Amino acid sequence: MLKKEYPYYLANKPVMPNTDLAVIDKYSDEIAYRVALADEDAIDQGIGMAVNAAEPMRTMPAYQRQEILTHCVKRFTKRAEELAQSLCIEAGKPINDSRGEVSRLIETFKIAAEESVRMAGEYMPLDRSPRTLGYFQTSWLPGQNN
Repeated sequence: MLKKEYPYYLANKPVMPNTDLAVIDKYSDEIAYRVALADEDAIDQGIGMAVNAAEPMRTMPAYQRQEILTHCVKRFTKRAEELAQSLCIEAGKPINDSRGEVSRLIETFKIAAEESVRMAGEYMPLDRSPRTLGYFQTSWLPGQNN
């Protein structure tokens, strides 16, 4: 299920200039796969792009934010087992814990998608399942430092 090589993404495009970073399976101590390693120029370029995107992101209509987050939920759900296996290999987590982490990722993005079109309060409850009982997120509003 896992690929042998993975790119990094820059400006929403996969970049594979190398496969310099070997990901070691914590259980077998063998190379599980390789990933592209961003160099200093790529990191600087990514930071510059993030700075340039700040204003368009701040003014993006709520429905567009929701569409983006919903797309993420679909992609995470489709690749849930791959993500769980990757966590298991990279971090040495038991597979059931890894699957739980991926479930939490998906739940968090679902909540964000729902709330992106209606959030207006001081904080948002995230206790949408027994696993997230007591969790909450403070809201971010332009001009706040949260």
